[in-house]
Amino acid sequence: MREKGLRVTPQREAILDYLLTTDEHPSVRQIWEAAQKSVPGISLSTVYSSVSELSRLGLVKELEFNEAENRYEGNLSHHINLVCTRCGSISDYMTAHTIDMDHIRETTQFRASQSRFELYGVCAKCAKK
Repeated sequence: MREKGLRVTPQREAILDYLLTTDEHPSVRQIWEAAQKSVPGISLSTVYSSVSELSRLGLVKELEFNEAENRYEGNLSHHINLVCTRCGSISDYMTAHTIDMDHIRETTQFRASQSRFELYGVCAKCAKK
């Protein structure tokens, strides 16, 4: 956070620690509930503003969806998000395959700032039901 010019506060630290240690892709409300364990009294508005700032600075990734609440993740490595269309869970699928952003820029002149890959379907838990 300091390297990005952001002041380190107990609230931001709790939020970032949670996002970096969970495999979940939590909503702001879920982050707030987790952060309250280490910073009692943290407000929901503080979590909203903090995840927005952390996302803007590239410290976490915001996953925006048309019909669902935004989710956040601390895993910034190349991976595919597997999104269950029944329960809404999101899990990471790590892959060695990446897209060569430099090659895309050279061949198309398109300057991508970020990428996000998702597969939609039914998770193992929901498939068993």
